[in-house]
Amino acid sequence: MTSPISDSLGWAIIGYVTIIGMGRLLFTRDAIFDQLINRTLLWGLAGLVLYRCTPALSIGSVTNLLALGCSSMVIMHLYGLARLWESGADQAATWRRQRIYSAVATVSTVLTLLAGPSAGSAGRLVEQNLNWAGLVVWTAHGAPLMATTLVYTRLCIRELRLENPRPAARALFSLMLLSFVPIYADLVLLVGEMGFGWELGYPHIVRSEIAFTFAAVLATTLVAGPMVGHLMEYAGLDRDGRLCRRLRPLWRDVTAAVPEIVMFPAVDGLTRRDTTARLLRMTVEIRDAILQLGPYLPMHSASRAEHDGFDRELEVFARRLADAVGARKAGLPPTTSTPARQTVLTARDFDTELRQLLDLASVWPTARASARAAPFSARGEPGCATI
Repeated sequence: MTSPISDSLGWAIIGYVTIIGMGRLLFTRDAIFDQLINRTLLWGLAGLVLYRCTPALSIGSVTNLLALGCSSMVIMHLYGLARLWESGADQAATWRRQRIYSAVATVSTVLTLLAGPSAGSAGRLVEQNLNWAGLVVWTAHGAPLMATTLVYTRLCIRELRLENPRPAARALFSLMLLSFVPIYADLVLLVGEMGFGWELGYPHIVRSEIAFTFAAVLATTLVAGPMVGHLMEYAGLDRDGRLCRRLRPLWRDVTAAVPEIVMFPAVDGLTRRDTTARLLRMTVEIRDAILQLGPYLPMHSASRAEHDGFDRELEVFARRLADAVGARKAGLPPTTSTPARQTVLTARDFDTELRQLLDLASVWPTARASARAAPFSARGEPGCATI
């Protein structure tokens, strides 16, 4: 019997799992939990490819038996993930236990390869004529599967029964439970075939491929989130990356005037992928640069700009800061040796300071253009907000 999954759909699924798996290997591989997930994806991908390379779904087909072996490896890696989830063991203990689980999967695969041809030699479906070989095959493959399924079912139900679970967590555990529905459904159908003589359109070996493919697609989708997050962070499309882009023109200009305050390595490069750290460093460097440019700004005094509100005062300060940047870069002497009191950037916590710097960055292009059009023309005017 041929696979009910068409070649076009099957290869599309393989391509999808390959893309997610390669992305995780490149961007999500540091934590031991992620390493186990990545290995699980690779074994799942091997199983999907073997199913595609099987000319006919039969328990006597070597490629089918190898696909069942890959399924056993996936199952035992999932079992290792469940135990890590429950116990939180250290890295050495986790890998030691995983070697044991992988050995169980290897034994299961060997038994399947040895007994598979005999299991299919009777000329009937194995579940309709369970000889000794058929019992060996389905016990070697089914026992780890049922153990892992029951462990995950219990863990998911436990997490869902917690008080006030987060919506994202509730959705995750609900989808995990959904991935086990085909396994439980196949178990019911198998009992019906063996115990009550049900006649079904697809034999158990075919249903195993369907369940495996469904679980592989759903599991791959569930673990794609961290990889997508890392890709967005790498491309600067996450929240902190977008804030960095908004601050970059201001950061670039003020640090060019005071390059000695830039921490090494410079945060403007593409080699730094931690956008949260990049945002923090850019904020600190902008603040330090403004402090260093303080003597180039005129002393604060009451002005119409101050009475016109914060927006107007911020625009005036941005223009004075642009003049100070130009003066420092041109090698002109400062206007005073003592920085004046600051009235615009007065935050005492990071979130407020970030908002103020973003406001300053929004008016910075206009202030810079104005300063370039009339360099240093307004440096002597009183009344701007300064540091």
